[in-house]
Amino acid sequence: MIDVDYLVIGAGLCGMVFHRFLDSERCVLVDSRPGRYKIGESIIPEQFRHPKLQALLPAIQALPSYSRKYGTTFISDGRVASFPLPESEVGQAMHCSRHEMEACIRKQWQVPIRTERVTAIDFAKKLVTTDKNTYRVAHQIIDCSGPAMVVASLVDDVQQLWPVFATWAYYDVVDNDSARFFAAARARGWAKMRYDSQHRRVLAGEEIPGWEPGRTTILTRVRDGVWTWQIALHDEKLLSFGAVSRHGKISREDLAKLADNPAPNYTLRPRPHDKSSYYNRLHVRNYFARKAKKAATADYILISDAFAFADPVYSVGTGLAVNKAIEVASVLNKQGWNAEIAETYCKHYDAQIDRAIAGFKFWYTGEVFDDRTAAQIQDKFLVGDEFQVGILEHYGTAVADADLSAKVLRADPFSIDWTRPPLDKPVAELLELQDGCLATWRFVGANESAGGIVSRWTHPRWPDLSLLVSREDGSTLRVMYMNLLEGTYPSSPDLRALLAALRRTTKLRAEMWFSLLP
Repeated sequence: MIDVDYLVIGAGLCGMVFHRFLDSERCVLVDSRPGRYKIGESIIPEQFRHPKLQALLPAIQALPSYSRKYGTTFISDGRVASFPLPESEVGQAMHCSRHEMEACIRKQWQVPIRTERVTAIDFAKKLVTTDKNTYRVAHQIIDCSGPAMVVASLVDDVQQLWPVFATWAYYDVVDNDSARFFAAARARGWAKMRYDSQHRRVLAGEEIPGWEPGRTTILTRVRDGVWTWQIALHDEKLLSFGAVSRHGKISREDLAKLADNPAPNYTLRPRPHDKSSYYNRLHVRNYFARKAKKAATADYILISDAFAFADPVYSVGTGLAVNKAIEVASVLNKQGWNAEIAETYCKHYDAQIDRAIAGFKFWYTGEVFDDRTAAQIQDKFLVGDEFQVGILEHYGTAVADADLSAKVLRADPFSIDWTRPPLDKPVAELLELQDGCLATWRFVGANESAGGIVSRWTHPRWPDLSLLVSREDGSTLRVMYMNLLEGTYPSSPDLRALLAALRRTTKLRAEMWFSLLP
């Protein structure tokens, strides 16, 4: 019998990051096959928000499979929608083989992994049995096992969300020419639009300066219920090409036929499926859209895919896994875990899965499937085809969910209560924003928190920022600010101007602020 504080199942990105950020010397990380091949090669910049992750970038960028990623391109029904990354984030996004990335992180951090397979869990006694040892867990069992869903499977707590089937393989890239993509788009009369991330809106546009479709993740909706991904690896010399269907299994012949018509920028050559490497075989995964009934209890916590894997459409899973692991580890470090926190965690994850499912339904069917979605599109965007705009809106939501800044469980005054309706509109009206901005800062949103009203802000030159307006006494308002990443916030004239503008509103409109405060 081995006594531990925490037992972590799964040594992929999620498990290694959790182990790294948890302040405990009695935390054991087990995995039956550490370093094995995994899909999930499109990496969003949100995965590297934290400085400890950012420090890994030079080593990861030196990996053989690394390719730069400039954003995501959606193709559907003769239209193209692009989600280009801000220039400051291009270096943090990438296409990279997961097994190479995980091996790199394990080496850089010297992560201790025990090669053991979990065979049984006695939740009443908090005993975890593997094929080699038995562990008595003092605090929580942490499941980072991904689609294996070890804990949920052992408690018979897994339900299928819908039938979904995927087949993928790798192709040599003979040529990758973005100019050919634009020429084909013009010849075929494709409408083009892009998401302006700085101003949070969709714009119509022709060839976008600096946008290279051949350096983006390309997602193509082939027909109702079927889509493909195209992800360039190994400095754009190798292409991960996969197909996903809601209708049934995808055969080798079906995939080959789809790959005969890749995005216009690519010329491809099939690789022999002789199983000489991960890249020389056909990969199949079916019926993988599954969800556990409960994301956490007082005794165990399921993180990311160990709780639910709904669909691979948006390729944000690794970012979600990494940042949720950091979030949970931070909560355990600061205050521990109990039934009340577990319930908040469950509500948050359930709401997140609901948002993800809405996006996937939209992508597969192409329908504006309820009045609320249609109203959002009409209110938020002035130009663009409804379906393409909807794709970008849902994708933006998925990316936001994977961002470290959404620290819903932080035990501090800035911890937003995401179970309440947002206060975006009343706070924006109170601040009298000009084109959504105040003193060169763009307003992202606002909501209640433990300390008052938290608003989030972005700036092209500075890290994202949270501002807290709270009661100091019965008649005085206080303004505080915090870096959304750990560490102090850099002082600047831009920051001082924002604080001054906010303080002016608290003096001139104090009664309105007090009416919003919880």
